[in-house]
Order: sequence, then structure tokens, then C-alpha cells
Amino acid sequence: MTDDRRRLLSRTAALAGAGDRAVRALAEASVLVVGAGGLGAPVLTYLAGSGLRRVTIVDLDVVDTSNLARQTLFARADVGRPKAECAAERVRGVDPELEVVAIAEPFRPEHVTGHDVVVDAADSVEVTRAISDACAAAGIPFVWGTVLGTDGQVSVFHDAGPEPIDFHDLHPDALPDEGSCALDGVLPALCGAVGSVMAAQVTALVAGIGEPLTGRVLTVDARRWRWTESTLRRGPGSRRPAPTLDDAPPRIAPAALAARLGRSADGSTSDGSTDDGSTSDGSTNDGSTDDDSRSADGRSDATVLVDVRTPAERATGIVPGSLRPEDLAADDDRPLVVVCASGVRATAWARTARAAGLDATVLDGGIQAWQREGLPMTIPASAADAGTIGE
Repeated sequence: MTDDRRRLLSRTAALAGAGDRAVRALAEASVLVVGAGGLGAPVLTYLAGSGLRRVTIVDLDVVDTSNLARQTLFARADVGRPKAECAAERVRGVDPELEVVAIAEPFRPEHVTGHDVVVDAADSVEVTRAISDACAAAGIPFVWGTVLGTDGQVSVFHDAGPEPIDFHDLHPDALPDEGSCALDGVLPALCGAVGSVMAAQVTALVAGIGEPLTGRVLTVDARRWRWTESTLRRGPGSRRPAPTLDDAPPRIAPAALAARLGRSADGSTSDGSTDDGSTSDGSTNDGSTDDDSRSADGRSDATVLVDVRTPAERATGIVPGSLRPEDLAADDDRPLVVVCASGVRATAWARTARAAGLDATVLDGGIQAWQREGLPMTIPASAADAGTIGE
């Protein structure tokens, strides 16, 4: 270990019971962090200087201006860049000896391979279930945290530990993601508080500095700044939810959707419409193709785009022809492609729609992926459709 790194870790080594033993344990550890957003930012900030051997960062999203208040790894110059890559640059800047791997894609179970601890900072129930199952299969502990509004929780799960526990023991029912920071807001400082606790759990698991929250759920109410702890144990009736048909709505890549709609990157369509959704004769595209052919079961084969983002988000740009959910007719049986910022909200909306018998597909990667591929966008024509930015 170089003199620079020893100085970097000197305050950690000075802790009672830590010393060289803890420093060596950290120097041999590899940690996977899923999510580089509101929770991932403080986690990575503190892990950057903790003396780890390797940190892997998995995040599909790009930096947005709305992130900057709470995602402290990023600056305005980073807007539009992949979060994983920006975060990796900041972490490397703290400790050049730390190996940092950036993966700008959705979490996959194979990502946990080769890591000693996984940090779930994705703040998504769907992703957490996938991480829980992957870590259980690999025998790896994982640190979990969540924030929404002024509420937060932290825990540690280890299915292969002395007292086995995983996320399914906390939430046995496969419920969809409910709420989002965009819809419900989030207190920026709460992300820092919860993320800091999560980072401390990594050092507890790896180096024995402190006691990990295994089998305990720490909850914070940031309205009154009260922290409470609840015990979590695996009961005799503990179960793992079986996947159902509507658990994973089908997805369509941006390029494939553009081809289906007959659009090209310059905004033209097979029916002559332009980026603003109007056609050459002045009529308006209603979100579907002109072909109203019927399939064998009598359904229309035309595709309808449904944008489930907030009015403020839609005001920044939509896929031409997109409708709001409230604009759909109750008896509309056309196939739907559901759009949100990154795909999380669209997945939850599509799951509900499919349970109601609708043919709903998710735009993979959401509007962010659509933009990255240079596909056409338009600003909604009316305030009634888009809402006001910042509302």
C-alpha cells in the first residue's frame, strides 16, 4: 500500500478495534453498487475513500438537472451524461488506486459475481427483488436502502448468514413500485442521511467496524428526525413470490418502436407526419399509426403511445404523438407502448394495464434511451397537455 493511500485511510485505522486489520480487509474487498442516484451518490462518496480494492457501479440513467439537488456526485456540466460514468470519474478522483468499473445498463443477476457485498441503491422494489434473489443464489450479503418524501429505511440482508434473511422476508408479496421522487418529492438531505448509513453497513460487513443491520430495519422520519428500529426474522411461513405473467411486461427498444411507427431519426413518418404530430394536410396524429387493421382476435394492430410522466416532465419533450393516460378511451383496445423517464414507472403502469386485459409494452430505457439514440422529440403544443415546468 502506498504512503498516499495509508494517509487516506489513517482516520479509519485510528478507530478503536480497527487498525491494520480493518484496512487490510477493506483493501481486499470488492463492492457492487446498483444505482448512482440519490442514495448511490452518498454511498459512493464514502466508499471512494474507504480503501476498497474494487467498486462496480451499475446505473442505466443519465444525469438530469432535477437530480443535482440530492445527487451530490454530479454538477451541471454532467447533465445528459451516463450516471455510472460520471460517478466512476468522481470516485477515481478520490483514490486513484481503487479499481472502478462503470456499467451503464440495467442490473442483471450476473453482475453480483465476484463481489463481496452488494449495495442496493436503486430504490426500486423490482430491482431489489432481483438483487435479493441474485445475492441469495451467490451467498452474498446486500445492503438495502430506500427514500421517498421524508421517509427512509435501511437494512442488511444475507440469505446465507447464520440467521438467513432476505428482502422477501420484509415484503413477501410481489407488489409493484409505488410512488417516485418525481411524483412525490424527496428531501435531498434525507438521501445523504440514509446513504451514509448504507455506506457504514459496507464497512461493518467487510471490516467489522460497527454492527451490521442484519435482521433489523432502521426507519427514519425526517419530518421529526426520529429514528426507529424494528426486528426482522424469517418466519416458518416465509415464502418467495412466484412470478406471474404480468410481473414483467414485454419491452420494446427505441429503434424498434421507431421502426414500428414508421419514424426515422429526422422526424419523418410513413404517413407524412412531422415532429409536432401534425400531418401534411394539417390533421393531427392521435398517437397511433394510420393503419387500423385488425388482428385475428378483432383487436386493432395500431400502436398507441402512452406517456405516464408528470406534466412537468412532458413539458420538456415527448415522443411525437404520445397521449396522456387520461386521454385514452375506456374501450380502446389498441396495443399500448408505455413511456416514462427510464422505464420504472412505465413498467408498473403496464403491469396494471395488462392485469386489466390490455396489451401493454414498455419502452425499454424510457425517454432517456429514446433521446440517447437521437430519435425525434417534440414539445407538447398546449399547457393543458404538458403542464407547467416546475409545477
